[in-house]
Amino acid sequence: MAPSVFINFRRADTGGAAPHIDTGIRGTFGEAEVFRDQRSIDKGAHYPDQIRRKLRKCELLLALIGRKWETAVDEDHRRCLDDETDWVRMEIALALQWGLTVLPVLVDRDEMPDRADLPEDIRALTTRQALYFRPHQEEIYLPPLIKAIRAAVPELRPRRRRNGAGGGGGGNVEDVGGIQSKNGVVILGGSGRGVVHNHPSADDPDDFDDDFDDDFGDFDDFDDDQDKERS
Repeated sequence: MAPSVFINFRRADTGGAAPHIDTGIRGTFGEAEVFRDQRSIDKGAHYPDQIRRKLRKCELLLALIGRKWETAVDEDHRRCLDDETDWVRMEIALALQWGLTVLPVLVDRDEMPDRADLPEDIRALTTRQALYFRPHQEEIYLPPLIKAIRAAVPELRPRRRRNGAGGGGGGNVEDVGGIQSKNGVVILGGSGRGVVHNHPSADDPDDFDDDFDDDFGDFDDFDDDQDKERS
């Protein structure tokens, strides 16, 4: 099964934001729906080919943009984005070239980079509507991101939950990579604790979608006002 969402990031620029977002998306849509190189590349695989192949099959690229995104430099003090082999740049350029949906996610910053500061092959990124994400406030910023993903990839459905056995008041429970999500989206906070955004239980996926939209609809107004060479 090909992933639907590809997370593009530079670790030195966004810190732990990529793993946190990855956890939240997988907790909502399922393990196989998200590609993040540090977790998803097969051991021993030729990672350049695997990255290109997975990206080509995705429908949405999340471009995580932190405060140092356009100014980050390599070990020789050259700007990373000026290197045509820089993976952050290449992934965005390929996604734009292939006509994938590209969603900029501004991590702890308020403005998109200046178009004039970017290489020609990724300047179109600045014309995409962005979302904000603040580390350590995932309970606020992750729900509108999940909603934007669902809008961009309509065929993505929240994973069906199974009935939990016993414990704390019943309800539906699902296991997400060792983290349990009860009646909601898994959000891994900066402290490492799972935070659950609760919503009413629904056995039917369509009812679950309606509950999801009702719960996260209020965030619309809020939106408006690889270990591999990613260091």
